[in-house]
Formats: sequence, C-alpha cells, structure tokens
Amino acid sequence: MVKVGIFCFAGMSTSVLVKRMQEFAKEKNLDCEIDAYPQSEVADRAPGLDVVLLGPQIKYYQKRIEDICKPSGVPVMVVSNVDFGRMDGKKVLTEAYGLLGKTI
Repeated sequence: MVKVGIFCFAGMSTSVLVKRMQEFAKEKNLDCEIDAYPQSEVADRAPGLDVVLLGPQIKYYQKRIEDICKPSGVPVMVVSNVDFGRMDGKKVLTEAYGLLGKTI
C-alpha cells in the first residue's frame, strides 16, 4: 500500500485533485491511499506516509517540510501550477510513484 498525502493551507483546495488521483488509482487497480491535509499537520502525518505532495500555493514551505520529512525518508514534491490547475490526477499520481522508483 502506497500512502500519499497532499498538503495545502487547509486541506480543502486539493479535494478535487485527490478525487481525480483516486479515480486514476482505481482505474489502474493500484493499492494506494490518497488524502488531503492542512500544511499544519505535516509533522504529525508525514511519518505515516510514503510520499508528501505540496499544493503550489504552499511551495514556499518546501524546505521546511523537506526538513520535517527527511528523518522518515519521505520524499516531498510540489505539484506544478499547471497540473494543479488542470487537476491532472493521472500525472500527479504518476510523478508521486516516480519519487518511489515505481512506474504506473
């Protein structure tokens, strides 16, 4: 099971992206769990995740969040403005898996 957490300011603006990622995962029969959280919960949530994704609106927190995730070995990626704007769940999930050395 691959656990993906997407963080933004309140965990709400990413809900459509999460839904599209979940639909793509189901389509591909992937064993994964994808959830959205507010950025204030990164320290509590990251150790239980395989990948941390950041909404582009909090990209300036990337360094701080990478420092939080590093001890647990959790990779961090900022979702591009284009992919976020398009709500491209397929591309974002494919890139998240790529951070783990996995292909879809």
